[in-house]
Amino acid sequence: MSRKPYSWLVVVGMISLCIGLSGCRKNADTVAGSSIPIELGEHVMYGSYQGEPVEWRVLDKKDREILLLSEYGLDAQPFDTSGKSRVDWKDSTIRKWLNDDFYNSAFSEKEKENIVESKSEGFEEYNTSMNLTGGGKPYAYLERETEDKVFLLSNTELCAYFSEDPYPGCYSDPYAHKELLCYPTAYAKQQLETRYQTETCGWWLCNHVYEDDSVELVSAYGQGSGTSRENIKANTKSIAVRPAMWVTWQSDMEMVEANQQVE
Repeated sequence: MSRKPYSWLVVVGMISLCIGLSGCRKNADTVAGSSIPIELGEHVMYGSYQGEPVEWRVLDKKDREILLLSEYGLDAQPFDTSGKSRVDWKDSTIRKWLNDDFYNSAFSEKEKENIVESKSEGFEEYNTSMNLTGGGKPYAYLERETEDKVFLLSNTELCAYFSEDPYPGCYSDPYAHKELLCYPTAYAKQQLETRYQTETCGWWLCNHVYEDDSVELVSAYGQGSGTSRENIKANTKSIAVRPAMWVTWQSDMEMVEANQQVE
């Protein structure tokens, strides 16, 4: 992958909108409280994995911290290998892999100092209530609600950060959404057990659906939670991993122009 670095001094004021596949939506509550000189949807390089620098997309910012999502699928890992019919994020093997194997492999000790342990209850306003008597809990989509250095996005976070017009259960339709498409790195391509008739890959989300054993994901065609999960097992290696994390902003972070495909 080749990327063109440029100074954040040039970037500020150049990019104020999120367009096309950059897919980001400002969260007023968090962005309003931040003075970080970087716009949502811009890209930074941080860490390296399997010999390649990792490119991240800025999804949110708060105070001096930014929420990053890997621009590409970095690896193919099962959501869980325990063999249990249902395993939540907190007990999943992918959570352990992200916060152990990946974390220690992708980041130097200096880089680790800037990665913030975070907890998220998602966005209640974009969840769908399963309570037929008046709304509220229980909700259709479970949230992470664990403290992690590295994690996967939830369904409501997907709505909040990717949809230009988020609403409860957005991306629950069976249609493809361009902004959800993800390309795998060369290494991830080699690890994927199943390749589809597209250059893109599916990627895991962190949550189950309420009272359902299936694990949430985005399909290789950009379909959200409306996609059938009948043939997707938690122990499959046909789905890619897009890690997410909160990082303390550093003025010397390398910023790059967004490029939607791996070269």
